[in-house]
Amino acid sequence: MPSHRSEIRTPSPRARALLVLAALLSAALVGGCRRGDRSSARPDVLLITIDTLRADHTSAYGYARPTTPRLEEVARDGVRFTTAYAPMATTLPSHSSLMTGLLPRALGLLKNGVAFDHPAPTLAETLTASGYRTAAFVSSFVLDRSFGLARGFATYDDHFEKNACKSYGDTWEGFQLSAGFCRRGAATREHAERWLEENGYLGGTAAQPFFLWIHLFDPHDPYEPFPAEAAMFPPLGDPPTELQKQIAAYDGEIRYADDQVGRLLDRLRAAGRLDDTLVIIASDHGEGLMDHGWMHHGMMIYDEAVRVPFLVRWPARLPRGRVVQEAVQLADVVPTLHDLLALPPPDRALDGVSLRGALDGSGALDPQRPIFLQRRQYDREVDLGMPVRGEKFGVRMGPLKYLDAKLEQTRELYDLPTDPAELDNVFRTQKRDAKPLIDAMHGWLARPVEAPPPGKVSEDAAKRLEALGYVQ
Repeated sequence: MPSHRSEIRTPSPRARALLVLAALLSAALVGGCRRGDRSSARPDVLLITIDTLRADHTSAYGYARPTTPRLEEVARDGVRFTTAYAPMATTLPSHSSLMTGLLPRALGLLKNGVAFDHPAPTLAETLTASGYRTAAFVSSFVLDRSFGLARGFATYDDHFEKNACKSYGDTWEGFQLSAGFCRRGAATREHAERWLEENGYLGGTAAQPFFLWIHLFDPHDPYEPFPAEAAMFPPLGDPPTELQKQIAAYDGEIRYADDQVGRLLDRLRAAGRLDDTLVIIASDHGEGLMDHGWMHHGMMIYDEAVRVPFLVRWPARLPRGRVVQEAVQLADVVPTLHDLLALPPPDRALDGVSLRGALDGSGALDPQRPIFLQRRQYDREVDLGMPVRGEKFGVRMGPLKYLDAKLEQTRELYDLPTDPAELDNVFRTQKRDAKPLIDAMHGWLARPVEAPPPGKVSEDAAKRLEALGYVQ
């Protein structure tokens, strides 16, 4: 199966329809977007996703250690959503939700290693149809083009050399990796900067606005920070426990990814392009770090696994230093961009909502809006003593969060302002408070979905994912 950077894809039938709708506007956009006269043009759009980044381990969200000074700068210059959620603690479904505005349940995509094959247009297809030059630079095989998110991107760079990423090497748990599994953030950033240079965005005369997606994988386990970042975060404790050592290493990896973000933004700033670039920074999920007995992610939907950073920066149009407290989700990105960029309206109902009013101060979000969460189905108990069976669903409404796993026979209710760590399950004593959340969840699960059957991937791809712990 080829895995490389390439110029690819003709638009899907849906994207071609969008192209017809946007043709006149796109022509005006390209004609009016001359270097030095971008006031009437749509902005460039830069989307950065940082894999496995839990919000409460970023200094931009109050973490005591200086893990994300560059994200702090973005927050000061833009808008910070304090309560943002990924729909699952799984990479491909979360990114697919971000790119379509639909939750994983509606997409029929609940785990990694299953090809995304829903007819909903992707953000890249929509922006291509509206006159944008599109490119993606991803850092993990989990987002390989064979899994579907390359749709709409003229350039999709997913080539990883062997032995270029941490300690995965050539094998993992007895499986041979036919190609590299991931790459470090600096390599991804450098590829993206080269694309920007070649297309005239760093000092050239590019007329066409860009949509650039960069995915950084560094905070994902195994945590192996470079010496400079490791020295910034010595393990706490005297002597430190193994868990404290792992958490310190995780923090070092976050700092490294944060530095890559800053270096890219500095290049755009030096080219005079940054302040009229709409920058969105988010994560696909968090990390357990043993808060609920699990070190990594996937099986949990507690906040450490699904609450993520979400920052938006566009000084040309949005206020600086704005903080939004109401809960939002990754699926809100698509309708928000439709609204901010005056794109043709989506041709189907979306699970996300536009955040434009919250971003620019012209409107308020519903503080009781339900945010739905989901875990994939487990057909058997997993190792390490974690009793995980069947599906698990969750919903947050206002201060409360309700979780329900029928086969595990667990029902949980947490009052997050008083119990942010979700350690005191008050369901038995506050069942009446849980009823609106239960009703909202039942209504969500009762909605009909038109998800296609799961797409197939190659045998080689499936083996590589299974070897790396992504398929069970």
